[in-house]
Amino acid sequence: MAMHALGIILPVMFLTMFAIEAFGGHHTLSKKTFKELGFAAVTILTSGTIAAPLIGVLIGFAFNAISPATRGALSGYGFWTIFPLWFFADEFAHYWVHRLAHEWPWLWKFHRTHHSAEEMNVTVVYRINVFWNFMLPQTWFAAAAIHLGIPMVFVASTLITFGINVFTHTSYRWDLALRRLPGMEPVMNVLEKIITLPDTHHAHHGLGREAFMKGNYAVTFFFFDVLLGTARFPHRRQSRFGLPQRFDWREELFWPVYKRRRAKDPVAAPIAE
Repeated sequence: MAMHALGIILPVMFLTMFAIEAFGGHHTLSKKTFKELGFAAVTILTSGTIAAPLIGVLIGFAFNAISPATRGALSGYGFWTIFPLWFFADEFAHYWVHRLAHEWPWLWKFHRTHHSAEEMNVTVVYRINVFWNFMLPQTWFAAAAIHLGIPMVFVASTLITFGINVFTHTSYRWDLALRRLPGMEPVMNVLEKIITLPDTHHAHHGLGREAFMKGNYAVTFFFFDVLLGTARFPHRRQSRFGLPQRFDWREELFWPVYKRRRAKDPVAAPIAE
């Protein structure tokens, strides 16, 4: 029941933030906006109907082949015994997959769709190549959690990760507003080194001198970036987003099934102007 509810909660969270941005004048009725919503619709559909079920089947076959007795093996443990370690491992795996997606050319081609948006807002959360779902550790961890009998660990992890994604991709720079409040700057200076905030993630999506696409990889635990030397704190708005190249929408969604001939795409890097 909780997992079915998750399929409703996540789109509702997304649509609520989209509505807040729209009422705040951050979206216009333009081709660009409808294109981004189209990307989101395709991603939601393919993730729920193709990627998640297929990965679930693959995980089930793998566990049954390697260790048939593991089905429900962790169900006897309390939530707080499993969740901290599970979530930490999930986030650390994502950090490295995300980082390698900016360092390995073939993996970048799956991930670049997420970076080609020219505006930063909540629609970017779902702006991904449909096959990127198969690269995401969260998808595999979720299937493993269900197999091992800890579905609430999967539900809690997904809610936290998605919530962070919504609040770090939104066009509202709520973190800068908090920083301006009396006495909050020291608090924010500590908080930004622990969890991901819009300041660091917007820089990761930025274009130009103020961009830092080769870093700020963490979804939730930003201290991974701090400890591994990939952190940067701009403390300002980004003026531009996106990539210097433009791609056909079919290639963005369906590469490598659909791809156009062109010069070799460079791996994403900080772009100086």
